[in-house]
Amino acid sequence: MGRKAQQHWYALYQQLQPQVDSYQGSSSLNLFLRQLAEEVNYDAKMLTRMLKAGQFLDSLVGPLTAEQVRCGYAHIELLERLYHHDASLAEASVPGCLSNEMTLKALREAIEASVEKAGGGPATLRSRARARVVEHERLCQAALLDAGAAFFGYPAGELIKVTHSNFFSQFFMVQAGQQPKVAIFARVGDTSRKEEKASADLLKLACLAQAYFEKVWILFPPDSSLIHELASHAYAMGAFEKWLFLGTLNSENGTIECFDNLERRLERGLYGDSPLGWEGITLPERRPAHGNFVLRTAPEPS
Repeated sequence: MGRKAQQHWYALYQQLQPQVDSYQGSSSLNLFLRQLAEEVNYDAKMLTRMLKAGQFLDSLVGPLTAEQVRCGYAHIELLERLYHHDASLAEASVPGCLSNEMTLKALREAIEASVEKAGGGPATLRSRARARVVEHERLCQAALLDAGAAFFGYPAGELIKVTHSNFFSQFFMVQAGQQPKVAIFARVGDTSRKEEKASADLLKLACLAQAYFEKVWILFPPDSSLIHELASHAYAMGAFEKWLFLGTLNSENGTIECFDNLERRLERGLYGDSPLGWEGITLPERRPAHGNFVLRTAPEPS
């Protein structure tokens, strides 16, 4: 049996959107969309993009006929992106889009120009974040050269910048007697994530490194708030200033300063909050369950 002839995307949107809007079935909407996609011989993701593009086009210029929409849905997707950066330019670009006289390349260039003009956007934010990481790593290297291996307890040791490691990516270490002694990680902190999650990930990194090093250091910028959360977690698991050490770079002279502030830990104690709390459900009964992780102590030798 031959494949069904595929329809104009906007005509298909007009045909299917009322069914989506009035859907009251028991299965999920995503499943319903997959069923619709099979019926009209389209990939489900592609159909979802078409419906979203049609919704935006209708919200921008009102219902049209399929004959009036000579462009593809990809044009409308880019038009929507442009609208979020420059609404007036997007509205002025509608006739060129609908007539298919405005190319996808032209739309992308218009988006890039609008983002650059505004001085923001995801690409710019990513580049700024990357620049901050690179600058922090540069400052950490300068501080390490100034401090030397003696700062970490190994006067006769040597500082090494590890440029490749499958376990730890790029980091610094102190080696003494041809043996790795101290792992030193430069970290800025991901501002897009909750500090609790970010500090937990750093603790996982530190615990992995502890299996191979006597000490683990993590160096942060002077204005880091993540370091307070990490110190609290590290103290709770008995690692803080035992084998895990935290430091910041002095904002004036760039030297390394040991971090020993446990105010976050004290606050948690006052309010009964614990970074080691957990919640879940029992299986198979599915009853709510909660508790706190308790530090496991090694058994005494017999």
